[in-house]
Amino acid sequence: MRLRTFNARSMSEAMAAVRRELGPDAIIIATHEQDDGAVSVRAAAEEGAVQPSSDTPEAATKRRETERAKARGDNADGLTRIARALAWHEVPDSAAEAIMEAAISLEDGEATATLARALDTRYPVHPVELRPARPLLFAGAPGAGKSSIIARLAARAVAQGVSPVLISTDQRAGAEAQMAAYAKALGLSFESAPGAHELDLMIEQAGDAPVLIDTGAVNPLDLEDLESLTYLAATADAEIIAVMEAGQIPGDAEDTAALFSSIGAARVIFTRLDVARRMGALLAAGEAGLSYAHIAASPFIGSGLAPATPLRIARALLEETVLDGPDGEDTP
Repeated sequence: MRLRTFNARSMSEAMAAVRRELGPDAIIIATHEQDDGAVSVRAAAEEGAVQPSSDTPEAATKRRETERAKARGDNADGLTRIARALAWHEVPDSAAEAIMEAAISLEDGEATATLARALDTRYPVHPVELRPARPLLFAGAPGAGKSSIIARLAARAVAQGVSPVLISTDQRAGAEAQMAAYAKALGLSFESAPGAHELDLMIEQAGDAPVLIDTGAVNPLDLEDLESLTYLAATADAEIIAVMEAGQIPGDAEDTAALFSSIGAARVIFTRLDVARRMGALLAAGEAGLSYAHIAASPFIGSGLAPATPLRIARALLEETVLDGPDGEDTP
């Protein structure tokens, strides 16, 4: 595959150069606007498979529109399939460029394996431990799925003979009852902490048991919300883990991840992969510096949570099965 950069005074001139040099089937990887108004377009095309277009402008436009309308898991193979998937998911330009360059250097002919290896060179993975060294405090926007993620991690721990303590600082109506119900179903201890002081006391009482802390929903764009969250985590000496939806607009996801990172979060768990169509947010969070912990691709508490390995993320981007079994384990 050829990967080339075209510089021009305008986007129309750059696109004309792409069509002229790489043909109508070229895939746009990234675009950049310079300070002086000029543009730069990064494009890719299969070696020897694309010839300059002799179509009329109308025919070329129609073909490009058809190409863009194809679903992520089309019949293309190898690098072309990866490039189309990155474009479809609206992966941030810097990430798409780096991933394509890595994929070209690592290509082994099979799209999923190549993409997984390319992702592995760029994004770290650190799943949640069964016995974390510090309490874990889960934070996210409204509806991100913090409570269900805590319940899934707790269920995983119980299955391995570990009994974490569940604590909720979420004082919204019904939130405490929901977490209490999860704890009762799993046979675990549950506590409600109305403030940072109470949370600190409950963590001391938990002794050596792992502690999973649910928090009230926050607006990550609101500095007061972030300050409150930072104070709560500092008082409890807890690690902040961001919980984010996979279907967010990539730009919003990158901003959100960067803000969580700024208050000390180092890991992210992505939820609702099963209802997300475009998932550029998955890679946007990695661009903001967060490590991947887990992904959730099922609405059921007892299943659908798995470590966010490069292979699983590659499968998600290429519209393949993400979680093969009820426990979220990959099958060979």
